[in-house]
Amino acid sequence: DHSSATATSGDTTTNHMKAMHDAMDKSMQQMHNMKPTGDPDYDFAMMMKHHHLGAIDMAKAQVAGGTNEQLKQLAQKMIDEQQKENAVFDQFMQGKQPTGNSDYAQKAMGIMTPMSEIKMESGSLDAMFASMMIPHHQDAVKIAEEYLKVGKEPEMKKIAQSIIATQPKEIQELQQWLQTNK
Repeated sequence: DHSSATATSGDTTTNHMKAMHDAMDKSMQQMHNMKPTGDPDYDFAMMMKHHHLGAIDMAKAQVAGGTNEQLKQLAQKMIDEQQKENAVFDQFMQGKQPTGNSDYAQKAMGIMTPMSEIKMESGSLDAMFASMMIPHHQDAVKIAEEYLKVGKEPEMKKIAQSIIATQPKEIQELQQWLQTNK
């Protein structure tokens, strides 16, 4: 029966789109519910881990349901890189007693794009992924730049510098894809 097959694939796409939207929403909620410790290195690790988890979940939905090969490969690359960084964050936070009275976390929260201001393309899962990942990456860059003003921990600074170096290239790739495929 041809019609039920079509309906199923439509439902799957809808589910992936919902998963992508929920992932972004959940990661923002978790970041806003975080209790800043005042230790900029610790707070950066904690915030960026939640931010990465949102990106990883969005990228997983793209890998599972996207139709564009270029975007699926980019999504897989994001998953691999950000899972590696999250392992470093976990290890760093594990043995650390946070100390300090930095307002870094509050500042970083304040520069993030509110969900309501994100212009989401809903024409396809691919377009949705690209349009959501651009502001998500832009926020990661802002959070990392803000951290580098106060951060002390070499390992955390290295990750922040890596985010600032790699994510703008991915933003550009996503913007170009959107312009070409809209």
